[in-house]
Amino acid sequence: MNLFGNGVNVLLKKVTSLLLAIALVPMAAFSAAAAPVAPKAVQNAVKVEYNKKQIAFPDQAPIISQGRTLVPIRPIAESLGFEVKWNEQTRTVTINKGKDNIRLVVTQKIANKNGQTINLDVPAQIVNKRTVVPVRFIAEALSYKVDWDPKTQTVLIADNVNPNQVGQQEKPKDPTKPATDEKKPDQVALIDKESIEGKSTKVAVIELYRVTGKVDPGADLTIVLEDDTHEVEVNADGTFKLQINGDEGIRSFTVKAEKDGKQDTFEGEFISID
Repeated sequence: MNLFGNGVNVLLKKVTSLLLAIALVPMAAFSAAAAPVAPKAVQNAVKVEYNKKQIAFPDQAPIISQGRTLVPIRPIAESLGFEVKWNEQTRTVTINKGKDNIRLVVTQKIANKNGQTINLDVPAQIVNKRTVVPVRFIAEALSYKVDWDPKTQTVLIADNVNPNQVGQQEKPKDPTKPATDEKKPDQVALIDKESIEGKSTKVAVIELYRVTGKVDPGADLTIVLEDDTHEVEVNADGTFKLQINGDEGIRSFTVKAEKDGKQDTFEGEFISID
């Protein structure tokens, strides 16, 4: 009886040890699964400095996309003293400072500065509800010097000194040239560039183009669509409207206003309305 009893005790100890080992297996597996994984190295965030002073981006930092550095335009432009406006309907950003007027439309690879077209390497985009533009835009449209420090991933913006304004004297006039050759129309603000809109729509097989806006009430106004120039009547309050039929595929237009020998020009892009 003692041998039988001892055998039962040994058997019970083995069963207990086996059950304890089985019970510990899932706990060990769970502990291994719950162990923290070492995080991957985080890429340094892109920074922007203006004259060695860092620009803050409260809600959307600069990014690198497809090998291009894109920066939120509003914090940078406002840090440089520009006024920035956004038109949700036309998805257009307007930037003003002094006599400079810059416009660009999101998803388009062009911008307009004082009526002149600037080509962008990549279009402006919307990221986290903020408009971001390629760094090249700051150099070409806002006329600032832009460099890139790859070690610190920092965009370096600095004032771009105009060599024509430093250490140069006015060239003497050539007496052999008549005075009429030197006389050119003065560039003044005759066009309310904020108000200009160009829209196109297709009705059946006809493409309709419409340009509206506001200019100086006393200005003579013409609008150019490709090779066609149209004289447009200006209302007493300065508003105007041009609506014509044209060939499909016209993308841009030019508004020209002239008054008392002074001129103003604006180049815009048609927005297609389905």
